[in-house]
Amino acid sequence: MTARQIATNAGVDNSVLSRFINGKQDIKAGDYFSILNILPENCRVIALTRLGMGEISAIQLIQSASPKEKAEILQAFAQWVLQPGVIPVKNAHSANVQVAV
Repeated sequence: MTARQIATNAGVDNSVLSRFINGKQDIKAGDYFSILNILPENCRVIALTRLGMGEISAIQLIQSASPKEKAEILQAFAQWVLQPGVIPVKNAHSANVQVAV
């Protein structure tokens, strides 16, 4: 959906939504929830979760992450995997695991 379509379907002035998206203006709570109500379910769940009003799965959280956040997640996961004993494999040398990660 384009910003114009979202604004039209939510009954919010396009210029108000544009200024909100660009960080130049806040919007009223009613307008915010009107916008949320017309968004696809996956987008709505993520937005509500960020407000503390919903639950999100790990997959949805990763999918909604920025590229930088995804890189940080992968780095944290790699550090965890490389801890001794995390991968219970006989004859697993940490250098081989590092190459795999």
